[in-house]
Amino acid sequence: MTLEVVGYEGTGCPPGPPEEVEISLKKDYTGFTVRLGSMVAKDGAGSGSNDYRKHCDLFLNAHTPSSHTFAVRPVDYTVRGQLGSGASAVLTSRIFFPGDPGPMTRVERISGPFKGVRQLPAPDTELRYKPCGDERLIRIQTGLLVDIGTSDKSKKNFIELPNDDVYKFAWRECPDPARPR
Repeated sequence: MTLEVVGYEGTGCPPGPPEEVEISLKKDYTGFTVRLGSMVAKDGAGSGSNDYRKHCDLFLNAHTPSSHTFAVRPVDYTVRGQLGSGASAVLTSRIFFPGDPGPMTRVERISGPFKGVRQLPAPDTELRYKPCGDERLIRIQTGLLVDIGTSDKSKKNFIELPNDDVYKFAWRECPDPARPR
């Protein structure tokens, strides 16, 4: 298996070409790590008008043997931040192969008051496998939103996603097209 970054776009992505994104495939092909740098959404003191919402779409190309296919398991996220009473944050993510019918969206909500680090364990969801024989990109969409709500507007509210995510594969064999069923 090989894995390469094809591109990325969005207000939460790092500047620069795709070659600068660090991606490392585990030697046993059970997963991979992507390092995009931190994504931060903020609202309140010192924030610009578009700072409250950040997102990044990452496109990966995976080459696998025709005998196998894979799904990408949901990720455990770790976020850090500070939200005053009345403020909230939302993390959304989707991992899918373009062309999938209705990719599942994961939504994690954090309400203030909150200060520090929070682990957001991966949900137990149905896995969606790349169709056998298809060459499709892996698309990873991640977004952060901070809503200052009724909190003190003179205080800074933020949520940060480090974007050093570890993704895991689930593998299965493809039927042999030469062998009758």
